[in-house]
Amino acid sequence: MRLLSCLLKAPSCVSLMVVLTGIGPSWAEEIWPTHPIKLVVPFQAGSSTDVAARVIASKMSAPLGQTIVIENKIGASGFIGAEFVSKAPNDGYTILWGTTSTQIVGPIINGNTAYDPIKDFAPVGLIAFSPYILVTSSKNNIKTLKDLIDTAKSKPKEVTYASAGNTSVGNLSAQLLSQTAKISLSHIPYKSSAQSVTDTMTGIVSMQFSSISPVLTHLKTGSLRALAITSKSRISIFPDLPTVSESGYPGYEALLWMGLFTPHGVNNAVLEKITTALKTTLNDPEVQKTLQSQGLQPSSIFKEELGAFVKSEISKWSQVIKAAGIQGD
Repeated sequence: MRLLSCLLKAPSCVSLMVVLTGIGPSWAEEIWPTHPIKLVVPFQAGSSTDVAARVIASKMSAPLGQTIVIENKIGASGFIGAEFVSKAPNDGYTILWGTTSTQIVGPIINGNTAYDPIKDFAPVGLIAFSPYILVTSSKNNIKTLKDLIDTAKSKPKEVTYASAGNTSVGNLSAQLLSQTAKISLSHIPYKSSAQSVTDTMTGIVSMQFSSISPVLTHLKTGSLRALAITSKSRISIFPDLPTVSESGYPGYEALLWMGLFTPHGVNNAVLEKITTALKTTLNDPEVQKTLQSQGLQPSSIFKEELGAFVKSEISKWSQVIKAAGIQGD
C-alpha cells in the first residue's frame, strides 16, 4: 500500500523505482561476493585432490574478499559432488573442484550420469595436472619401457598391471599404452592404492601407472623402478625420467587434471571475478611451489580454452574406452 501511495502521489518515486530496477542486477554483480563461497570437492578429506583444493581455496579467499569453504561430497567416483554443483543455483557461490574423473571418464563410461559435463557447467580454469609414472619392481629385469613392451609382446597377457579400477586414469593410461604399442596386458583392479603399490614392489603384479605421491618414497628408496612418465614433457621432480612419448610412442599423454567449474549460467561479471582470483592465486610462487611438491604441474588454461580442452579430452578417451570395452566398476 505504501508503494502504491508513493506511485500515485509522488512522480519522483516512479523515477526512483525505474532507476533502481535498472541498476539492481548490475549492482549485485559489482558487490559479489557478499558471503562465503562453497567449493565442493567430490573426494574425501585428506586425499591428494582435497589437499590441493585447500591450498587453492585458502589463497583465493584474499582476492575475492570472502572465505572459500571446502565441502567434501564424496561417493560414486566423484559423481555425487559433481551432480550437486550442476544443480546448484548459478549465483557463483557454489564451485566444483572438477577432475578427469568427474568431467571425462565417469560421464563417458557411465552414460546415465545425472549431469552433462559440457552443458551443465561453466569452465573457470585448469589448476594443475598430474602425470602418472609407470613403475615396476626393482627386483625384476625390466629396466626400460622398451623392455616392458618386448616382454609383453613375447608373453601376451602375462604382463599384469594394477589400478584403482576400470574408471581410474591409471587403467586408462595402461589401455592407451596397450593400444598404442599393440600389446596385450592383464588388468588387476585394487580398492587400495597402498596394497597395489605393495604388490607392484613385490612383483605380484608386473607394473602400475601411479600418481606420484603414493610411489615417491618407494622410488627414492629403490623399492620401485620408474620406467616412464605419461606427460608429453619431462617434469622437474624427475628430470631424468623419459616420457612415454619420447620413448617411441609420439603423442602419448595421460593426465589426471583438476580445475574449477561453476554451474552453467553464472553471470559473466561474476565468472570473471572468480577467474581473475584464480589467475592471481596460480601466479603466486608459493602456491606453485606447493603444488609442484605434490607432483602437480600448475596450469594456465582458463574459461573458453578449458572448455575446448574438456571437449578434446572427451573425444580422446571415448575412443580409448570404446576400443577397450571398458565398463563401470
